[in-house]
Amino acid sequence: MPVPPRRHRHLLPLFLLATTLGLAGCDGPDLDNAPPRPAPPESRFSGEAMVSQADVAGSARSVEGASKAPETRIEERRGYSLQFDEADALVAAYRETHEACVASAHCQVEQGRLQTPRNGLASGHLAMRVARDEVETAEPVRLVAESPALSCVEISRNDRTQQMIDTEARLEQQIVLRERLQELAVEGRGFSERRIQDLLQVERELARVQGEIESMQGQQRHLARVTDTVAISASFQQQRWVEPRQHGVLAPLWRALDRSMSLFFESVGQVILVVVFLTPWLVIGLPVLWLLSRLWRPVRRAFSRLGEKRRARRSGS
Repeated sequence: MPVPPRRHRHLLPLFLLATTLGLAGCDGPDLDNAPPRPAPPESRFSGEAMVSQADVAGSARSVEGASKAPETRIEERRGYSLQFDEADALVAAYRETHEACVASAHCQVEQGRLQTPRNGLASGHLAMRVARDEVETAEPVRLVAESPALSCVEISRNDRTQQMIDTEARLEQQIVLRERLQELAVEGRGFSERRIQDLLQVERELARVQGEIESMQGQQRHLARVTDTVAISASFQQQRWVEPRQHGVLAPLWRALDRSMSLFFESVGQVILVVVFLTPWLVIGLPVLWLLSRLWRPVRRAFSRLGEKRRARRSGS
């Protein structure tokens, strides 16, 4: 009997193993194509199952729409500080800037404050919002940026892109969830009385989702507003001039004399206020005191006579 070659001797066991596996695969059941097990009827109509199905549907829809390219959203704030030598120039600049913002269709005044005290320095603050596309050519911004009284400019930028993307994704997911819950609520109205609890659970979940949608829509409007416009704040301040003597060697002495004279005249002013306060009461009180003294003399005489009569009776007895 001829002996098979050495290389064919090694291939024979591999051929037998492959044949055995092929026959086992043909005879065995197909696990990949096995039919799904039917869900129990109770899980199809329970409130928790319906809510979980709606969550899965909303998550799938939100993932599909998350591949869009995001739009950059930047919140920008600009602060201008202006210092004036006189209060009249400050008031004129404030009113001119305020009127320019009111007259512009792309500017909105959020806050305005102007103080002109009789004894003190004038000041003002103006908070505005200008459209981002018109901020470079807006008249209010030009007035404060080109003013000779401008002393400081501060610009800050904050990236709100990720916050905007998160809000939009959550909003889309909640909207899809709301639609799914509305469909389940309509289907659930045909349930039997024993399924009322499931329907109420769906209705409560639908109300909660509606509240979250309204809150997210408000956040979205706020983010769109702060990124589509630029916040402009202008601070108007009257400058206080410093005398040269306040920086010399005798500066502490001059400050002490200034404070002592100020304190002295302040005390004199307080005394004047007290005198003025008491003057009406003195005008009314002096005639009343004179009248009481006139009435007290007869009364005192009557009491003295009564005392003398008592002493006379005691001495006679």
